[in-house]
Amino acid sequence: MIQRVVIFGGHIQALGLARQVAAHRRGLVIGNRKLVIGEQEPKIEVVIVTDDGCSVARFSRAVDRTIIEPIGNWSLVIGDLELPEKGTMLFPTNDEAVEMLCGRYDQYKERFALGVPSPEVIELFNNKRTAYRYATTHKVPCPECWYPNTLAEVETLSSSLPYPVVVKPAIMYSFHATFGKKAFRCDNAEELMVIYQRIADADYPLESILIQEFLSGGPKHLYSYGVMAADGKPLVSIQANRIRQNPMDFGNSTTFAVTCDIPAIETLSGSLLAETKYFGLGEVEWMWDEKAQQYKFLEINTRAWKWHTISNQLGFSFIGAMIDWFDGVVTHDGVKELKSERVAWVERLTDWTVVAKEILHGRMKLRDVMRSYKIPHELAVWSWSDPLPGIMYVLLSPILYIKRH
Repeated sequence: MIQRVVIFGGHIQALGLARQVAAHRRGLVIGNRKLVIGEQEPKIEVVIVTDDGCSVARFSRAVDRTIIEPIGNWSLVIGDLELPEKGTMLFPTNDEAVEMLCGRYDQYKERFALGVPSPEVIELFNNKRTAYRYATTHKVPCPECWYPNTLAEVETLSSSLPYPVVVKPAIMYSFHATFGKKAFRCDNAEELMVIYQRIADADYPLESILIQEFLSGGPKHLYSYGVMAADGKPLVSIQANRIRQNPMDFGNSTTFAVTCDIPAIETLSGSLLAETKYFGLGEVEWMWDEKAQQYKFLEINTRAWKWHTISNQLGFSFIGAMIDWFDGVVTHDGVKELKSERVAWVERLTDWTVVAKEILHGRMKLRDVMRSYKIPHELAVWSWSDPLPGIMYVLLSPILYIKRH
């Protein structure tokens, strides 16, 4: 039985996970059915391992212990967190933590309940070059992509591309840390060569970059299928339209998401999960292509994603389903009973800044924003029963902004 959950990474994803883990054995609502596991069950200890002392998760009453260490030292603290009979579950909230757990997968799997997919699946989906090639091979629609490895190859290719195009990394976190952006839009061959030269000048490997067709429409066409799966079969799942993100063009994070029910997304996502016998939490991202009139695959996040706590509004949690699976408790997909119920998730502080910018530039209307806030919603940080993280989030926001920019 799981007695301790170690969450690697911090901030909003970790906060939501910690609160859900702390509440899990006090009685869990799945679909319309309340699953009471028992008041006598021991509380699950929640440990946060983070490199950021400003992480709001550390201030939560749901967190029993916080370990602040550089990412390179995370593997060194794991041994001290082991419990007998795989009583400790290890769970990542960012790609660095996924990579760390993947690198020692066989070793950790013998001693811990390991909350990540197999290394083969991680290597497949965490690299967009391999993910898009796999999707294409398995007839899953995805944007057209090009994979030049040198500046000479880019120059040769540049005259024949259907502009605008997007230049993006195969692996995100190192690219964003270097350039402060998720991707670059290029409207002509000259802009493309400038961007690639900038990347080359930063000694960033060009074989880790790709060029992709630009899909128009922005966040209103962004969709996600969130899932906890075992052996490729969804245990709990949900779909969301991520209508606002920061920044709005190539967002680093969702600021407002609302549930939806699109059979094509469920079918396409399910095929990827089944083919790879996927285990763990995953966010399968899609974008509606207006020209092709179809949903196109963008990526799979092989970890918790920011808006996962939207599930609280529907009475279940993805991390709770994972704990149940390790404990041998059968969890059914209760969300299927609730697809007609429209709920949302919002990170208010960042969402307000996004809304202000978009309204100022005439790209968004206040009445549409106010209409979205009327949807029953889950707040990313604030909780009346656990207020300190919300207070600290506001107080620390200037520091968090500086660190991210």
